[in-house]
Amino acid sequence: MIADPKEILVDAEKNNYAIAGINATTLEGIQAVLEAAEEMGTPIMLSHAQVHEPYAPINVFGPLMVHFAEKAKVPVIIHLDHGTNYNYVMKAVRNGFTSIMYDCAHLPYEENVSEVKRFTEMAHQLGIIVEAEVGQMPSNIEGIGGCTEFGVGIENMEQYYTDPKMAEEFCIRALVDMLAISFGTVHGFFVERPILDIERVKQIHSLIPTALVMHGTTGVDEEQIKAAINAGIRKFNYFTGIGTSANESIEAQIKNATAPVYYHEIAANAKEIMKQRAKHIIEVYQNK
Repeated sequence: MIADPKEILVDAEKNNYAIAGINATTLEGIQAVLEAAEEMGTPIMLSHAQVHEPYAPINVFGPLMVHFAEKAKVPVIIHLDHGTNYNYVMKAVRNGFTSIMYDCAHLPYEENVSEVKRFTEMAHQLGIIVEAEVGQMPSNIEGIGGCTEFGVGIENMEQYYTDPKMAEEFCIRALVDMLAISFGTVHGFFVERPILDIERVKQIHSLIPTALVMHGTTGVDEEQIKAAINAGIRKFNYFTGIGTSANESIEAQIKNATAPVYYHEIAANAKEIMKQRAKHIIEVYQNK
């Protein structure tokens, strides 16, 4: 069922857990995420990112996500992740997304505020919640955030951190429902073990009622994930870990085959692995 996203955010804050925001770029990915949530009996945020448009066009995947979300046995939020231009986020509006990240963190601060506010005022009239970002976190995924070279460590990670006072001001002015903050994570794979600034999360959480979001979950140990939840994180974005989870199994499936391997066999294998990975991360986010 398609859920009221505000109700889920309120429940997550009240009961001190986090929503899993998992990106799906294939039909099997959509099915894996939703089946995992159903088996766990938890709400889920099914996400599509603008950077994946060449592989999963929103005009195709939007209706597909809505179709499967309506049939799901658990509450589903349909979310656009990192929509970086106005025309694209409006495509998400037209395709039935109930939660949209309008990511203008690459713009100067005042432009970030004004652009996001312009969209938020319109989106709220339609019952859509809005996520934005302050403090652009680094990335080794081309097209997302401040892109760094893959496999190279990041010096002075603190330069990317979100300033608590700036976060407070931004939320007051831009009227957003969720705020992605930077406190030690990276989009994609980590080169070195991340050390999260949990005290920064606590400080930001104490200043604003807006739901806080952590991007770049892959590679973060469960102890730090739970510390982040207890500090106030209410939604985690997760893609790299699930999007690459079936690689080794698929490689072995093809390498060890004694007969032709059909794509649907590969897809079925990948779906089951992605589902199990999604179930595990959902369990972690429940913070029990």
